[in-house]
Amino acid sequence: MTVDELWYGRSARAQLARAVVTPLSWLYGAVVATRNALYDRGALRVHPASIPIISVGNVTVGGTGKTPFSAYLVGELISAGHRPAVVMRGYGDDELHLHRRMNPGVAVITGADRVTGIRAAAAGGADVVVLDDGFQHRRASRDLDVVLVSAESWRNDLRLLPAGPLRESLRSLDRADVIVVTQKSATNEQAGDVMRAIGAEHRGAGFAIATLQPDALVRASDGQTMALDELRGARVLAVAGIGDPASFFAQLRILGADVTELRFRDHHDYIASDAARIVSESRGHKYVVTTEKDAVKLTRVWPANGLELWYLSQAVRLTEGYSLVASALANLFKRATSIAE
Repeated sequence: MTVDELWYGRSARAQLARAVVTPLSWLYGAVVATRNALYDRGALRVHPASIPIISVGNVTVGGTGKTPFSAYLVGELISAGHRPAVVMRGYGDDELHLHRRMNPGVAVITGADRVTGIRAAAAGGADVVVLDDGFQHRRASRDLDVVLVSAESWRNDLRLLPAGPLRESLRSLDRADVIVVTQKSATNEQAGDVMRAIGAEHRGAGFAIATLQPDALVRASDGQTMALDELRGARVLAVAGIGDPASFFAQLRILGADVTELRFRDHHDYIASDAARIVSESRGHKYVVTTEKDAVKLTRVWPANGLELWYLSQAVRLTEGYSLVASALANLFKRATSIAE
């Protein structure tokens, strides 16, 4: 049984498997709840920062679009004349390279100790930090907590790890300042339904909807782009090692591709034998298409005799709540100025 089947499956087998591991979820939940209570009561220290901190995170394991949305906020901050830096835990170096590719010239600092990373960013001249995947990292202070929820995988009966994808109870959404519903293959109606369902339970947060739309096909070897229309009717071997591969495959099908799916685990570190397998399975296909995150790692081991490797770049666009997010970013610096004065 795959993890997705365990977490989201409706079959009797999946429900039985969830029931078997649910006691472990209770234990995990008790540990997380105790930790959160210690932070809420001030028993565990939150380390203040000298510059504004924006945390971008989620309450589930992967698949919500944290990296592209964090990069989107970095771009907005640059457009407003600020000097942002990204601080992140970093799993391997795929997300590090993604941030550097999406916002060239922006400092990206990785490490398990985010407090140290924030201090390094400030010392390096940054006037604001975007903390990628920071919602559960409560040791670092934040001035704005942005939490992402995937419209594709949201259900109100999700369970805590390991019986489900939740990293902490849905009650933790009460800590969020802004909740962003991310939309990849879901319809506008589905995204709106998710926003309203969460809004009914968490009235203290502002809400926005962000679409992650396919922008172009990019050749991984040299950055050459190709129109998305080229996928229509084409046989495509789609390769994904991310938290929500189903949405990626769905995007390709929406674009008209005849998709063969090839899945790897999230954060998979591709080696030469993986690339050889992909090339072998690509026979009879016109294109091999992967995600930008996977392309960072696959390019290093891609054989010269294989089909060209392409990735589907994503553009982030706020379809609802743009003014809310823009105001929240501006208010960070108004508060920082008033404190300095």
